[in-house]
Amino acid sequence: MRSPAGYDLNKPEVINLTKKIDQISGIAYSANDNSLYAIDDDNGDVYNIPLTEHPEIKKWRFGKKADYEDLVMTDTMFYILESHGRIISFSKSFPITQVKEDTITLDGFNEFEALYYDPAANRMIMICKECKNDDKEVVSAYRFNPLLHSFSDTILKLQRKNIEAITNEKTGRIKISGGSVNPITGEVFLVSSVNKLLIITDKDLEVKDAYDLERSEFEHPEGICFAPDGTLFVSNEATEETKANILIFKRKK
Repeated sequence: MRSPAGYDLNKPEVINLTKKIDQISGIAYSANDNSLYAIDDDNGDVYNIPLTEHPEIKKWRFGKKADYEDLVMTDTMFYILESHGRIISFSKSFPITQVKEDTITLDGFNEFEALYYDPAANRMIMICKECKNDDKEVVSAYRFNPLLHSFSDTILKLQRKNIEAITNEKTGRIKISGGSVNPITGEVFLVSSVNKLLIITDKDLEVKDAYDLERSEFEHPEGICFAPDGTLFVSNEATEETKANILIFKRKK
């Protein structure tokens, strides 16, 4: 399996998770205690997962049951993406109080699965999984301003043809399940569970490379994030055959 520069996708460290978070759908790294924060796509809880062999998982409630898809953590705040374009935000303190909600206004049916933070521009990018204004060739992305709690019109588009030109394979409709900015290179790493792809782009979502993911390791990849030193984390939801887990890829110097 081909791997991005600095990483070996064939040799992850693996942390298996318990059933309490078998639908893990979004992750964010915490340097303060070398742990991950995570969400489950069914329940309105945020979890803390220490990066140890048998992690003792903690959780806090932030909302009711819904389809939660991705998680962004800044120095002071959590931002959680719900599939219909709602972003839930609250302070990084527990117990959780003063939850705020912002929802993008778009015509028709629109579904989102990926939200990532671009610290250089102080913006968040929300990527369509399947939106009314897209077709099979294009995936749209929208900006969310965390200071103004406002959304932009479509600002970025991911082109399927550019991915297929690299993989030399027909991908079908591209459905992004998670994204994160590599703090070392500034590139955007996008993971697709449906397409079994890791896609690397620049900040404008221009495709730079794409990598096929082996099902044996990436059975259901939904979450992706980085540590400040470039360590890459990918989370897999549980399937009928496999447990939910976290894959850890140390960056090679």
